[in-house]
Amino acid sequence: MKKRAWSVLFYSIGSTRGAKHAFLTKPVLAAAVLIAVLGMLGLGRCIYFVSSYGLAKLKMYFSLKENVQLKNEVNFFARYSREKGTALERLVYFENRTRHKFGLDSVSDDLRKAGVGGRPDNSEIALAALDDPVLLKADTVKENIFTLLRQARLEDTTFGSMTSQVNRRFIQWSQRPAVAPVGGRITSGFGYRVHPFTGDNVFHEGIDISNQIGTPVRSTADGTVSFVGYKDYFGNMIEISHPSSEFTTVFGHLEKAVVIAGQQVKRGDIIGYVGNTGRSTGPHLHYEVHDKTALMNPVDFILPPDTMID
Repeated sequence: MKKRAWSVLFYSIGSTRGAKHAFLTKPVLAAAVLIAVLGMLGLGRCIYFVSSYGLAKLKMYFSLKENVQLKNEVNFFARYSREKGTALERLVYFENRTRHKFGLDSVSDDLRKAGVGGRPDNSEIALAALDDPVLLKADTVKENIFTLLRQARLEDTTFGSMTSQVNRRFIQWSQRPAVAPVGGRITSGFGYRVHPFTGDNVFHEGIDISNQIGTPVRSTADGTVSFVGYKDYFGNMIEISHPSSEFTTVFGHLEKAVVIAGQQVKRGDIIGYVGNTGRSTGPHLHYEVHDKTALMNPVDFILPPDTMID
């Protein structure tokens, strides 16, 4: 029995010659298959390399796009940190002016820097090694924002402290005698004088302000009425305590009082009216200022009328 053989028939259209046969032996067939397989593998590798190159270019495109986006974000945060830094500087300037105005201690510039220190961590070392300008700028912006946050927290603390101090100082000033209790002419000053009744040289503990009976007498500072009543030499008298400033004011020879003990009064409130009660030679107001236990010259606590007090 004859062995089967493979042949390839070549036939040319339009040719007058007959078809040609090419017999394929096993070695030839094996070689053809091997060549086909190798060709397919080569084609596959070509497709792989082409697709890898395309993917690489696509990744590069997206990386460049992300890099542009990163630059925009870094620039945005850089502008943001500068704007907030400027706003913080204005707030610091306002605080410094307020502290100076109220006579408070200032905060040093070194303290306001809110500096920190220490060895660099691994991420900082890696960034320095990469030497990428975008990443380095991003790291600088990050540090600026962290510094800004520390300074903002410090400012919140110092501003809150200043607010409390200003509030205490304002209360102290509001309770410090600062205006004349009544208009009129000072007929007797503070210090030694010849007593109008005895003729002796005695110490006058306040000032006498002459005016008509019934002229309103006003509190010279915020405080609490600690005494309202009649005393031998002072006649109808009012005493006001100003605890925050540790002053006490006394008003004597009144026609009458319009406040009661324990009442809270403000600077400028009417507390009584000029009179001629007690040991007096004529209508006037006797006015005293006490600092704790010491007597003070009331004239030193009467500011010019055009002075802004509160």
